[in-house]
Amino acid sequence: MYERSYNLVRAKFREFFLPTLLMSMAMNLSTFMDTLIVGNTLGPINISAMALIAPIITFINLVYWMIGLGGSLLSAVSKAERNQEKSDMYFTISIVLLILVGLCFSSLGLVFMDQLVAALTSNPQLAVLVERFLGVYFMGSPLLFFLMGIAYFIRADGMPRLSFYALLISNIVNLALDLFYILVLGMDIQGAALATITGYTVGTIFIMQYFFHKERTMHFISLAKCKLYLVGDIVKLGFPPASMQLFLTVKLFFINTFILLYAGKPGLTAFSVFYNSLYIIYMFLIGTSQSMSPIVSIYFQEKDYYGVWYTLNTSLKIVLVTGVVFTALLLAFPSTLLHLFGVSDPVDLVVGVNALRILSLSIMGTAVTFLMMFYTQAIKQGKLSFLISITEGLILPVSLAYLLSGVMGIDGVWVSFLLAEVGTIILIYLSTRLIAQRSRGELSGFFLMGSYHDAPVLDVTIKNSLSDAVGISQKLIDFTQENGVDPRTAVLIGMAVEEMAVNIINYNQDKMEYMDILTKIGDEHITIAFKDTGTEFDPSTYTPEDMGSFESIEVLQKIAHEISYARLIGLNSTVISIKR
Repeated sequence: MYERSYNLVRAKFREFFLPTLLMSMAMNLSTFMDTLIVGNTLGPINISAMALIAPIITFINLVYWMIGLGGSLLSAVSKAERNQEKSDMYFTISIVLLILVGLCFSSLGLVFMDQLVAALTSNPQLAVLVERFLGVYFMGSPLLFFLMGIAYFIRADGMPRLSFYALLISNIVNLALDLFYILVLGMDIQGAALATITGYTVGTIFIMQYFFHKERTMHFISLAKCKLYLVGDIVKLGFPPASMQLFLTVKLFFINTFILLYAGKPGLTAFSVFYNSLYIIYMFLIGTSQSMSPIVSIYFQEKDYYGVWYTLNTSLKIVLVTGVVFTALLLAFPSTLLHLFGVSDPVDLVVGVNALRILSLSIMGTAVTFLMMFYTQAIKQGKLSFLISITEGLILPVSLAYLLSGVMGIDGVWVSFLLAEVGTIILIYLSTRLIAQRSRGELSGFFLMGSYHDAPVLDVTIKNSLSDAVGISQKLIDFTQENGVDPRTAVLIGMAVEEMAVNIINYNQDKMEYMDILTKIGDEHITIAFKDTGTEFDPSTYTPEDMGSFESIEVLQKIAHEISYARLIGLNSTVISIKR
């Protein structure tokens, strides 16, 4: 009785997973369909041109991800620290940065268009297509920086649906206008670029309602009040997770070069089909990893390693099943996928089928390394996270493609993706072993799970029931006495847990269903950590006058040596410490 049920962490994971998956789906499915439409309406050579343009798009992703994610996290942290002015500083600086960088990127792209196209390809036919696409894309790219960057802040401000709807509308408009511009108006690849920009224009107009929303908590302040060093804070926090986009930009440039050298247009078409198919896979990888990260971060920080493992285990199952399914599909139906993208030339099909079957073998490794990159960042192993990102995203695939292509030709390029994933997993294993050894027992295993150092731990879940609150109190008294705590202190612990649980239940009535309670017996203190989804309730600051009929809060405050409280990812997290 009273074993931990994990209903609370399971519900929290699902709460994060669905909107994050839908957000990722809105972006990645749109990119997949965009290329699908271009390939079927304009021909495979346009898919090759889209592959050459990919590094430009990933660079844009890098910038808005770095500024939007870094700035929104710092703004949210500042609000949690009750520093509203600093929160508004991060918000103001980030939005101004997004606009300025977007305008500079657009201007420089148009001015240096010839040099950029020459760097991307020497094929005259592809060069014309790339220039026609980018000529339109650069003009509207500032809107993309702004829309995608501010979406992070709106989610952090508790309005994830607004961000989701804005991006969903953008991509629906984009896909509809792809068909209209290309099929009805007879435009070429320029039509695809114009459809993209039109979609983001509509999305930007839609998302502007945030600035008129009465419940928003982030506001602009005068730039004169903003401190320039905060820019460094934004970049420092946002760059590690966003760096994968930088490495992807460089990697795509080199990989495209090798493919053109050894397989020409058919090879580039095959790689473009695989690369764009990955957007479907990344819907699940991003949805899972970004759902896992905040939960793991909080639970690991509070040393709730059981909660960390449950969240990680759930995430691993999702990404591994995703990897198995998509690997099987690409191995079994490579020609079907190629036909789906409008590839029908016999030479293109022969090269494509071979490429897709070899490249599909890397998907399982991608699932593991991608999840580990986010997981290690969440447990404050930022250096390892960055090492995974640069190794898997740039160093191994490019170096292996260069070496193997000289020996195996184009097959060496395809095989390099599989070996890059295997090599990265080996690197993670070796790195985690070294980190675990240096931690002197604090961390262990491939996932660097924390340790309680054999300290007695009681991990339970109770329902929103006063009888459960009384029952867990007695169970805790028995548990502490069995583990060497003197009877008087054991009774105080039981009283503290009962008072806290009863106050949470009374304060929330029917607003919550479960409560997790984790008790650890240390050498000097016993700590009891509570987590629930109820209304915000800070027992360290409430007085009997505040609580009305809940006079028992005063008993709790007298028993506890220390009470700390935080509202984290929608959970009340309270830790009570009692001296032994």
